[in-house]
Amino acid sequence: MAIAVIVLLFFLLPVKAQELTEKVRDFFNREGYVVKVEGSRAIVDLGRGKAFKGEEFEVFREGRELLHPITKQVIGRERQRVGRIRIEMVEEGFSYATLLEGAPREGDRVKLAYRDVCLDGSEELLYKLRAVLPELKQAKECTYMLKELKDGLGIEFKGSPLAFLSMPAPSLSAQSRATLEDINLLGKAKFIKALPSLPLSADICDLTGTGKEFLVVLYQSKVEVYELLKNDLVKRSDYSLPAGVGVGLSCGRLTSSQQDYVLVSMVSGDSANSLILKAVGDSLVPVARNIPYYMTILDKKRPKETFIGQRFNFRDKFGQTVRLSFEGESLKELGAFLAPRGFRADSAFYFGEYLVFTDSTGRIRVFKADGEVFSTEEGFDGSYTLVEIPLEQGKINFIFNPRGAVLSFMGFNMALVPKNQTGVVQKFLDVVKYSRGELFFIGERRKDLLFIKNIRGSNFEESIQTVLTTKEGRVLVLTGRTGVLTIQNRGDLYELELRVL
Repeated sequence: MAIAVIVLLFFLLPVKAQELTEKVRDFFNREGYVVKVEGSRAIVDLGRGKAFKGEEFEVFREGRELLHPITKQVIGRERQRVGRIRIEMVEEGFSYATLLEGAPREGDRVKLAYRDVCLDGSEELLYKLRAVLPELKQAKECTYMLKELKDGLGIEFKGSPLAFLSMPAPSLSAQSRATLEDINLLGKAKFIKALPSLPLSADICDLTGTGKEFLVVLYQSKVEVYELLKNDLVKRSDYSLPAGVGVGLSCGRLTSSQQDYVLVSMVSGDSANSLILKAVGDSLVPVARNIPYYMTILDKKRPKETFIGQRFNFRDKFGQTVRLSFEGESLKELGAFLAPRGFRADSAFYFGEYLVFTDSTGRIRVFKADGEVFSTEEGFDGSYTLVEIPLEQGKINFIFNPRGAVLSFMGFNMALVPKNQTGVVQKFLDVVKYSRGELFFIGERRKDLLFIKNIRGSNFEESIQTVLTTKEGRVLVLTGRTGVLTIQNRGDLYELELRVL
């Protein structure tokens, strides 16, 4: 593909988003005038498409002009709130409204009143729209709902459709030629910090319910919480794990609270024995223990719907999978999760409507509903996260797979999956050793037809333990590393900066 097409698409996507943002701003900044007041009813100059039945408007009375003290130019007028109205009937060029409070009069200004606006869409769009709607939140039950659709944004008011704000289409040349499959990605790894021990698993978590993201890392005997800075980490708290082996960690909003809970999957004795942690002040405290599942949340946009547990023991390895709920600090089973054959919860996540995981043979497999739509031929191998399974003669290492992540880059949605290559040391001495870790991305060629490509330059010395993405689109990679005598006791954090070749 020509470089010009890539460049065109790169600049075109932000312009499209900017135009959509401007449309949202204009929608919620609707203003007009009071034309007439008759008792408890007013007429305003907002007609069809400018006002909708049931909407409320604040009424303001304009006062004297405001002059700039230096330039003496008029910069606006004083405004005094004098009432509130509700639209009852909309005509072609004006609307009838009921007076809810105050005493408006002819010539007063009216401005749309909106108290709660929610977005049902991506976090990327949320952050772009907050530039014009700072109070916008990501939820599904608000007076005004913005719904991200394929070609634009739908707007609902109290459950009824009001408007559709279309996304401008890209030029025909870019639309027909520039696809994710055409693009080659280059990753440049920027070292952030050496970790105090071997990271077994990690996740990005909103522990306070304020939208602030923390990096939560699982080590062999503890969980540590870090504040994410641009080029550093600052440790904020830790929690010492009970007896057992930690093998997985994920976060999500399991209750009506806005804060994330931390799911720590552990193996104790010969089976799973996990726990759930919650941030209270600056500390992590356990709120559920002795859970007989490997737990994970498959989709952070739908944490309650995709909270699952899979049984694990030394004899059967990964077994039955169930849907879980956590309300009132009580864990309940909601029935079976219809997992595909070979499913493993350690590496599983949703990429849109696709369920992605690595099976026990190391193949990446992708399912939609109960049908397999993609799988790799080559193995992607495991990580430095393992448990020792005792046998009658000796032991064997059961290795857990690293989990991938979902990323939106240049308007393309993709799934990032780590690939670790087993070194020859493990095969002969039963020592877990990896010669290289690198990242691949999965994209959609068209509906139900996927492809996989490697990210060039994303090679790390040893195992990739996990890859994470933040709300701002940062790609974080945690790697493990063995010491001089193949003792797994080190780890590093990198940020992967992506660009198009």
